[in-house]
Amino acid sequence: MFLTALALLVAAQSPEEYDDRGYYGGIDLHLVCYGEGARPQAQTVPTLHWNRRHKEFDTDYATVMSRKEFDAMVQIDIHGDSGHIYLPKKLVPPIHTASDNGWWEITELQVGPREIRGRYRLNGLNKPKIRIDRMTGHASIEGQSGFSGTCTEDHGGTSRRF
Repeated sequence: MFLTALALLVAAQSPEEYDDRGYYGGIDLHLVCYGEGARPQAQTVPTLHWNRRHKEFDTDYATVMSRKEFDAMVQIDIHGDSGHIYLPKKLVPPIHTASDNGWWEITELQVGPREIRGRYRLNGLNKPKIRIDRMTGHASIEGQSGFSGTCTEDHGGTSRRF
Protein backbone atom coordinates (compact mmCIF):
# COMPACT_ATOMS: atom_id res chain seq x y z
CA MET A 1 0.00 0.00 0.00
CA PHE A 2 2.85 2.39 0.83
CA LEU A 3 4.49 1.70 -2.54
CA THR A 4 1.21 2.40 -4.34
CA ALA A 5 0.84 5.76 -2.57
CA LEU A 6 4.45 6.62 -3.39
CA ALA A 7 3.94 5.70 -7.04
CA LEU A 8 0.82 7.91 -7.24
CA LEU A 9 2.70 10.81 -5.65
CA VAL A 10 5.58 10.51 -8.12
CA ALA A 11 3.17 10.26 -11.05
CA ALA A 12 1.32 13.38 -9.88
CA GLN A 13 4.46 15.55 -9.93
CA SER A 14 5.13 17.40 -13.13
CA PRO A 15 8.10 16.41 -15.29
CA GLU A 16 9.49 19.98 -14.92
CA GLU A 17 10.47 19.19 -11.34
CA TYR A 18 12.77 16.45 -12.61
CA ASP A 19 14.03 18.21 -15.74
CA ASP A 20 16.54 20.64 -14.26
CA ARG A 21 18.65 20.71 -17.44
CA GLY A 22 21.64 19.62 -15.41
CA TYR A 23 21.98 22.75 -13.26
CA TYR A 24 21.05 20.99 -10.07
CA GLY A 25 23.67 18.38 -10.89
CA GLY A 26 26.46 20.85 -11.52
CA ILE A 27 26.42 22.25 -15.07
CA ASP A 28 27.25 25.91 -15.63
CA LEU A 29 24.58 28.57 -15.24
CA HIS A 30 25.10 32.23 -16.15
CA LEU A 31 22.37 34.71 -15.21
CA VAL A 32 22.01 38.37 -16.12
CA CYS A 33 19.67 40.25 -13.81
CA TYR A 34 18.21 43.67 -14.61
CA GLY A 35 16.46 45.71 -11.96
CA GLU A 36 16.72 48.46 -9.39
CA GLY A 37 19.15 48.92 -6.57
CA ALA A 38 19.21 51.14 -3.53
CA ARG A 39 22.06 52.20 -1.29
CA PRO A 40 22.42 54.38 1.81
CA GLN A 41 23.24 58.01 1.20
CA ALA A 42 24.06 60.86 3.57
CA GLN A 43 22.66 64.29 2.71
CA THR A 44 23.20 67.66 4.32
CA VAL A 45 19.99 69.69 4.42
CA PRO A 46 19.29 73.17 5.75
CA THR A 47 16.96 73.50 8.73
CA LEU A 48 15.38 76.58 10.26
CA HIS A 49 14.94 77.22 13.96
CA TRP A 50 13.64 80.19 15.89
CA ASN A 51 16.27 82.30 17.61
CA ARG A 52 14.60 83.79 20.69
CA ARG A 53 17.41 86.24 21.30
CA HIS A 54 17.32 87.84 17.85
CA LYS A 55 13.64 87.08 17.24
CA GLU A 56 14.21 85.61 13.80
CA PHE A 57 14.81 82.27 12.10
CA ASP A 58 18.38 81.00 11.91
CA THR A 59 19.64 78.46 9.43
CA ASP A 60 21.37 75.31 10.63
CA TYR A 61 22.47 72.25 8.70
CA ALA A 62 21.69 68.65 9.52
CA THR A 63 22.92 65.42 8.04
CA VAL A 64 20.22 62.88 7.31
CA MET A 65 20.45 59.34 6.00
CA SER A 66 18.34 58.31 3.03
CA ARG A 67 18.35 55.68 0.29
CA LYS A 68 19.34 56.47 -3.27
CA GLU A 69 17.67 54.33 -5.95
CA PHE A 70 19.22 53.50 -9.32
CA ASP A 71 18.95 51.06 -12.21
CA ALA A 72 21.47 48.23 -12.13
CA MET A 73 22.57 44.99 -13.76
CA VAL A 74 23.93 42.08 -11.73
CA GLN A 75 25.51 38.93 -13.16
CA ILE A 76 25.63 35.57 -11.41
CA ASP A 77 27.77 32.61 -12.48
CA ILE A 78 27.25 29.17 -10.98
CA HIS A 79 29.64 26.32 -11.73
CA GLY A 80 28.65 23.16 -9.93
CA ASP A 81 28.66 23.91 -6.22
CA SER A 82 30.52 27.23 -6.46
CA GLY A 83 29.34 30.61 -7.66
CA HIS A 84 30.34 34.22 -8.18
CA ILE A 85 28.41 37.48 -8.42
CA TYR A 86 29.36 40.58 -10.42
CA LEU A 87 28.16 43.85 -8.92
CA PRO A 88 28.02 47.31 -10.47
CA LYS A 89 30.09 49.94 -8.64
CA LYS A 90 26.92 51.52 -7.26
CA LEU A 91 26.25 48.40 -5.18
CA VAL A 92 29.80 48.22 -3.77
CA PRO A 93 30.47 50.18 -0.56
CA PRO A 94 33.55 52.45 -0.34
CA ILE A 95 35.21 50.10 2.17
CA HIS A 96 35.07 46.56 0.80
CA THR A 97 37.09 43.38 0.60
CA ALA A 98 39.09 42.58 -2.49
CA SER A 99 37.24 41.19 -5.48
CA ASP A 100 38.37 39.54 -8.68
CA ASN A 101 37.67 42.36 -11.17
CA GLY A 102 34.27 43.04 -9.60
CA TRP A 103 33.38 39.36 -9.00
CA TRP A 104 32.72 38.18 -5.44
CA GLU A 105 32.55 34.55 -4.34
CA ILE A 106 29.11 33.29 -3.32
CA THR A 107 29.21 31.32 -0.07
CA GLU A 108 26.55 29.08 1.42
CA LEU A 109 25.36 28.46 -2.17
CA GLN A 110 22.23 26.31 -2.42
CA VAL A 111 20.96 25.49 -5.91
CA GLY A 112 17.58 23.83 -5.74
CA PRO A 113 14.94 23.01 -8.34
CA ARG A 114 12.84 26.07 -7.37
CA GLU A 115 15.30 28.62 -5.98
CA ILE A 116 18.92 29.60 -5.64
CA ARG A 117 20.23 31.03 -2.36
CA GLY A 118 23.60 32.24 -1.17
CA ARG A 119 25.63 35.02 0.43
CA TYR A 120 28.69 37.03 -0.48
CA ARG A 121 31.01 39.13 1.64
CA LEU A 122 31.59 42.80 0.81
CA ASN A 123 33.24 43.58 4.16
CA GLY A 124 33.17 42.39 7.76
CA LEU A 125 29.80 43.98 8.47
CA ASN A 126 28.08 43.59 5.10
CA LYS A 127 27.30 40.05 3.94
CA PRO A 128 24.26 40.37 1.67
CA LYS A 129 21.88 37.47 1.00
CA ILE A 130 20.96 36.43 -2.54
CA ARG A 131 17.67 34.76 -3.43
CA ILE A 132 16.60 33.86 -6.98
CA ASP A 133 13.23 32.26 -7.70
CA ARG A 134 13.86 29.85 -10.57
CA MET A 135 10.18 29.73 -11.51
CA THR A 136 9.64 33.48 -11.95
CA GLY A 137 13.22 34.69 -12.44
CA HIS A 138 12.84 37.25 -9.62
CA ALA A 139 16.12 38.03 -7.85
CA SER A 140 16.65 39.91 -4.61
CA ILE A 141 19.76 40.95 -2.74
CA GLU A 142 19.30 42.01 0.87
CA GLY A 143 22.07 43.87 2.65
CA GLN A 144 23.07 47.45 3.41
CA SER A 145 22.59 48.05 -0.30
CA GLY A 146 19.74 46.19 -1.95
CA PHE A 147 18.73 44.96 -5.38
CA SER A 148 15.51 43.63 -6.87
CA GLY A 149 15.18 42.51 -10.45
CA THR A 150 14.49 39.82 -13.00
CA CYS A 151 17.07 37.32 -14.22
CA THR A 152 17.40 35.68 -17.59
CA GLU A 153 19.80 32.98 -18.60
CA ASP A 154 22.68 34.13 -20.79
CA HIS A 155 23.89 31.60 -23.33
CA GLY A 156 27.11 33.45 -24.09
CA GLY A 157 25.80 35.32 -27.11
CA THR A 158 24.96 32.15 -29.01
CA SER A 159 21.25 32.85 -29.28
CA ARG A 160 19.26 35.91 -30.31
CA ARG A 161 16.52 37.37 -28.24
CA PHE A 162 14.36 38.45 -31.18
